[in-house]
Amino acid sequence: MRSDSPLKHGRKHLLLVVAVFSILTLVPFRFSQHALFLRPLVQVAVIIVPLLAIYYSSRRFEYAADAEAVDFTGEPENAIRALTNLHRIHEVPTRCDRFTELFMTHPSLTQRIEAIAKAGQIPAERLKVILDDAGVPELAEQRS
Repeated sequence: MRSDSPLKHGRKHLLLVVAVFSILTLVPFRFSQHALFLRPLVQVAVIIVPLLAIYYSSRRFEYAADAEAVDFTGEPENAIRALTNLHRIHEVPTRCDRFTELFMTHPSLTQRIEAIAKAGQIPAERLKVILDDAGVPELAEQRS
């Protein structure tokens, strides 16, 4: 693994998630009697914020793994084809709205493909051909 590997930076994200969860877990205990009406909101935040942080970190790990795979193999086109095959086999939607993605552990196929294409410096026209050949012409058309 390279010294500046994206996967190494994942440890920092994981530590951040643990820190956020720990702090938010302790916050409700610090409420005075005057602020008890806020306690339900804080309790919801104690549950939601760490989940969102974990999901965010998980998506970052996926991007880092994709970048590392492309860097290791030097084959961004094959990475795109492999991802489209996985999504087609598992019948995962190719795109979703931003709110839905907040609660997902993996980025949408569209965003992962765009990140791989950018990292691999694949021109837009070539990407359209790859997506068409991979059996997801709807993604190729969306890029038009």
